[in-house]
Formats: sequence, C-alpha cells, structure tokens
Amino acid sequence: MRLHSFYSIPVLVLLSLVCGLVAAADDAVLFDAEGIADARINGFSVEKIGTYTVWIWSLAKEEVIVEINEKRFVSKLKSDAGDGVYSWKRLGSVDLNDSETASLRLYSDDLSKTLKPKQVGYLALNLHADWDPAAYFALTKIFNDSARSVSDKRLGILRSNRDYYPFPDYQTKDEWLQRKRVLKTHLLNSLGLYPLPEKTPLKAKIFDVTEREDYTVAKAYFESYPGFYVTGNLYRPKGKSGPFPGVVSPHGHWSNGRLENGETGSVPGRAINLARQGCVVFTYDMVGYVDSKQINHQFGGEREWLWGISLHGLQLWNGIRAVDFLLTLDDVDPDRIACTGASGGGTQTFSLMAVDERVRVAAPVNMISAHFQGGCLCENGPNLRLDANNVEFGAMMAPRPLLMVSASGDWTNETPRVEYPAIRSIYKLFDAPDHVYSVQIDAPHNYNKDSREAVYAWFGKWLLGEENTEKLKEKEFTVEEDEALRVFPGDLPEGAVDAEELTAYLKKMSEAQLQEIYPNDESALLRLRRIAGTALRHTLSAQLPKRNELVIDRLVAEKIPGAFVERMVIGRVGKGDRIPGILVIPNDRKGSSSGTVLVHEEGKAALTDLASGKPGGILQCLLDEGHAVFMPDVFLTGEFHSPFEKAIRDKETAHFLTYNQTDTALRTQDILTSIAFLNSRYEAETVNLVGVGDAGLWCLLAAPLADSLHSVVVDAAGFDGSDDAYMNRLYIPGLRRAGDLRAAQALLAPTPLVIYNTGGVFDTAWARKAYETAGVEERLEILEGPVGLDVLTRSLR
Repeated sequence: MRLHSFYSIPVLVLLSLVCGLVAAADDAVLFDAEGIADARINGFSVEKIGTYTVWIWSLAKEEVIVEINEKRFVSKLKSDAGDGVYSWKRLGSVDLNDSETASLRLYSDDLSKTLKPKQVGYLALNLHADWDPAAYFALTKIFNDSARSVSDKRLGILRSNRDYYPFPDYQTKDEWLQRKRVLKTHLLNSLGLYPLPEKTPLKAKIFDVTEREDYTVAKAYFESYPGFYVTGNLYRPKGKSGPFPGVVSPHGHWSNGRLENGETGSVPGRAINLARQGCVVFTYDMVGYVDSKQINHQFGGEREWLWGISLHGLQLWNGIRAVDFLLTLDDVDPDRIACTGASGGGTQTFSLMAVDERVRVAAPVNMISAHFQGGCLCENGPNLRLDANNVEFGAMMAPRPLLMVSASGDWTNETPRVEYPAIRSIYKLFDAPDHVYSVQIDAPHNYNKDSREAVYAWFGKWLLGEENTEKLKEKEFTVEEDEALRVFPGDLPEGAVDAEELTAYLKKMSEAQLQEIYPNDESALLRLRRIAGTALRHTLSAQLPKRNELVIDRLVAEKIPGAFVERMVIGRVGKGDRIPGILVIPNDRKGSSSGTVLVHEEGKAALTDLASGKPGGILQCLLDEGHAVFMPDVFLTGEFHSPFEKAIRDKETAHFLTYNQTDTALRTQDILTSIAFLNSRYEAETVNLVGVGDAGLWCLLAAPLADSLHSVVVDAAGFDGSDDAYMNRLYIPGLRRAGDLRAAQALLAPTPLVIYNTGGVFDTAWARKAYETAGVEERLEILEGPVGLDVLTRSLR
C-alpha cells in the first residue's frame, strides 16, 4: 500500500456553478437559459481580459439579436432546419475586461425587446477563435440539436402504499424458498435487524395478578433493549393443566391500544377468551401507546434511518422479544407459539411470523392486502417495499398454519378472490393447502366478535386439537378497569431511556456488530464479505444487470478527430430507467482491450475541456492509453436536465422511501448498469471504474456489487464520514447500519483500488486492513490530494 501526501495536478479545468453557469474555464464560459436570464439582469464577468468569440445555441429557424455591452450581433437563420431544431451560431467577437461587469441583452426583434419561449438554450464565450461547439457537443451531449432531456420513469413515483401489486407466479417450492430467503434478509435489513441485535437480558417482571374464575390476568413488562420497556398484560388459564400454547397479541391503532374494548375490537376480550380456552396470552403496547410512553409513535426519521433505526423495526424487535418472554414461562409450550393482531397489529403479526419461525400459527386480521400496504410510520420501514409487498410477506408463513381474516368494508375486501388464492398457491407448493384458510366478515375495519371467533376456531384446531367450533365460541367477559391493567400509571422505572438515549444505544450496538467483522484476519474478512456484502446489496437494492436485461438505444455514431463516438441511452428491461451516455473509442488502442466507465458528479459534459472543446485530463489520459471510455449521466445529472429547466423528482407520496430508492441509490444502480453495458462490448475485455467528485463515493458503493472490475479509482471528495455528510451528500436509509463506505471499500479487496482526495478526513482504515489481510497491500493506493495522471495510468493498465 502506497501513501501519498497532498500535491496538485490539474485534472479538470471545468468549474460547475449554480445560477446556470454550466461550465467555466479561464478562457471560456458557457451559460444555459437560467444563466442567460441571470446575466441579462445582473450582467456577467470573465476571468481573463481579451477578445471572446460569441456563440449561441438557439432555434435554427429563429433570428436572435444579442448585445454585449455596446456591441450588437444578429444570428443567421437556417431556414432548411426542422421545427424545434437547435443549432450553434457564431455571432462574432467582443472585447471584454476581467475587471468589469459586462451587460447582456437578447431579444427576437427590435420592437418587443423580448425572446420567444425556449428560443436560446446556451450562450458561449471563448478566447479560442477556433473553438468548435459541434466538436464540444459531440463529447458532451447525446441530444445535440434538441432541447429535450431523457424521459426516465424514476422521476415520478414508481411505487406507493396504495398501488396494486400482483403476486408473482412461483412454479416450484425451491423457487419460492429462494425468494423467501431473500425476502427475510431484506425485511430484517430494512428494519435495522440484520444482523440480529444481541438479545440482552429481558429482566421481566410479572406482578399484580388478578384472579378470576377461569383465568388470571397480571401486569407484565420486560426490556427489549436495555432500559426500553415492553409493557402489557399476561392472561393465563386457570383450572387447567399446562403447558399451554403461548399467544403474542399486538394491537392496532385503536385509541386505547391494548385496553381497547368496544364493538369493533376488544383486545382484552380476545385474551380472556383465549385464556379460558387454554392459552397463555401476552397483550402488549405499540410504541407510544398506554404504558409504552418512553418514546412516541412518531419515533425516528431520516437521520435515524441512516442507522436502520425505525419505528417499524423497533416494534418488530419488541415482537421477537415478546416471543422470548413467553418462552421463559414454565407453563408455555415452546412448540405452540401463535400470534394475532388486527390492523397495525396485523402488520406486526405478519412481520413477526415472516422472520421468526418460532411462530407456529398466525392470524393477521384485516391487514394483508395487495392494494394497501399500511398507512402508519410503524408499518412502513424505509426500503422495505422497494421490491416486495405484504402478500409476499404473508406467504412467508407457509407451510405453517395461517388464517387470513378480512372485512368487506376495508382494504381486505378482495382477500377471498385475490390475496388468499395467491398465498394458497404457495401452500400448494408444500402440499399443505389446508394449512391456510380465509374468512371474510361483513363489517368495516375491525377485530370484532365474529373475527375473534374465527381466530378461536383456527387456534383451537392447530394449538389445542379442538375441532368442535361450538366449544370455542366467545363467552361473555368482563374487562378489568383500565387502571387495574396499567403497568406504569405513574413514573417509569429508574433507568428508563428516552428516544435520544435509545438511538445512541442502537448506534453503539450497530458499531459494535460492525467491529466484529473488521477484517483483521481471514475469518473476519470472510464474515465481512458475507454479512456486509449482503447488507449493502439489500440497502442499495441495486444489482449488476445481465446482458439480456439491458436496453440500448443507439442514437448517433460518428467519427471525431482521433476517435469513434457513439451516443446512446441505456437502461434495463421493464424498469423505465433512461441513462444518457457517450462511448468514446480511440483510433489508436495501442493493443489495449480495456474499457473504463468514467463517472462525474455533474455528468459527462464535465469531462470535456470547455475552452478547447477536447477531452479533459482524465478522459484524455484514458484515451491515450487506448481505453474505450463510457461516460454516463447517472440519475439527475447531465442530460436528465434540459438547458431550460432542471429535472425535479416527484416525491409527494406517503412513506416515499419505503417504496422508492433515494437519488444516491439510483445513481449506484446506473453505475452498475453502465458497467454491464461496457462488459457487453467486444472493445472491453476488462472494465475499470473511475469516479470524479461525489461520483467517486457513488462508485465506491456500486463497485462491490460488480464482481468483474479490473480496477477502481475513486474520488473521496473530502468526505468526512459524519452523519451530516451522509445526510447531505450520500443519503440512503440503512447505509450506516450496513457498514457504509468503510465496509464498501474493504469489500473490494483484492481488486486494485485508488482512493484520492481523502483530505485527511476520509476513513480508509478498513480498506488498509482488508488489503493487508488479503495479502495484496500493493493493490491499494491512498492519496490525500488529487490523483496524478501517472497514478491513474499505472493503476488502470
């Protein structure tokens, strides 16, 4: 491993700015429509004194009058051009002083002194009189005579909690089991539970037992995490011999939580009747309800999500620990654990049964739907449903007995004809179609008496061996007064944590688990690849497409001095992604069979020198070495925008990040798609990856998911690894829980890797240790400053 101190070698002469100044060099400036509008009001300045050639890119058929200071230019018309066609027009030259602000006026005619809408897309000023804008565009734009931008479906809302999600047709049990393994890992990873947290002591307490004729009810609590209490009531049979089945019973969003006792639902009522029938039942609070008052029901947010900390994940962990709690009781049979809840409690039920095989029988009520996935934060962990839905989660119960209780008056109104047949198709693969059953109640959203009796019958059959449903009808019950069931009617126990303290603990726990796979020996390196590699793949929800999954729309192929250029749009079959890209193949390949995907944070145009119109430093270096270079505009860069407006992503839907990837995650996918494209070309027997600016960070995340890279060169861009940096520059929910950039760079060993512009703040310790452990220290180079072209050349050979 070689360490380099800071030194400056100019790589690019482009400077990206706001306010429409698309690019600037000492010798040239380029304004888009926004920059032109700003310059018309405020004027503009240049870096050097001299005579500037003036160019505009405007509608070919429209005349434009340009005045810079006191000098007037009139553009020539191209009457043979088609409507909507733009072309470059050289207007003449003007002397400008770097110490003065120049005035700018543009208009269509002398009378109105106005421009027509979208008449002028670019204004260029260049000290080089021989500058060729057509040659510049050949290397920077695929739409060189049009003001269009790409039409990418990802700019809209791809998925939401109210879309209809058809169930896939799984043909074999093995096919489903493979999908189930993926779903389980994805569910746990999305909710911050991969790998599973340490199960700390429950410190359970059961107290204040109330004796009734045929059951008892007690107050109970335990710690799911140190200092965080899960609170509820424990109902037990009386006058019967155990051990008994154990039932975890989460509640939904009724205002009284686990104490709700009304016509549409009674949590104590179902617990009393199940206890009378011979079950031990634990009814427990959702976070923020009744006695669970350490944290409110809006717990978490985008900053916490970075670490996989969410309300949904916390409640699932509480459910897992509730099973642990039941299994500590001598009168509970560990082979007969069940779960049931309605609405939000139904979500808790199917989430728990999907990941915890100890749940042998389940009855989620009024929840599993193909067209509504849940409306609360506690049901919509970030990333959870990027490529999954509740019907698939429900099917994960197979072949364990599952009752689907639905209602005619809510979003489960189609269950008998849609969701139930879909899930039953999975049970058939296990030759167990009788292990799943559907009951629909003619009622609004509920867990009413009819729904409860359906559950009693199902649990009676599978937990108690009782087939006579008449014996399992609900008996009249009297619920204790609320205060008699409250666990913490007063102060919380000493040591109870608040939201800030719990968050700090979960971050510390995450870091401790990450340190267990720090690659300081071969065994840890293997665990890193298995655990962090899996977590990163699920967190990004990105993958390297296969060749037959690519869509390639070639627009133009032409020769330019010294090279052959193809301009195209690429994407993936059925995904709706549209990635503009330019492939440059040098005439003299010098025997090279290498290809390089070259990604810039501002898009491919930033890789060409504006002043000369020729390839910039890194691009020219690669071409000089004979590389075929593909330059994509990854998501929301480059030609995702037109000269007249910036592309804006529509995010206005509930729980957007549960169903849609972040911009950064989509960019990593576009990099992987670009790698797959270049892999498909005969010109590139080996493929390298180079990222400039923040694109270096995107590339560093993508690279471990592309297992065929020859070498990787990434700009660390002075990224300091703080939560603020991830929030502002590299936001993906769960990324810090998955090991973030530390694990990503370590996962690349033994691939040759150059990390530059670390600025002394970018953490490379994981990479150093991984390459040392793999015995390939010489394949890692770390530079505090910019990459030298000599280093680039050597590393990519």
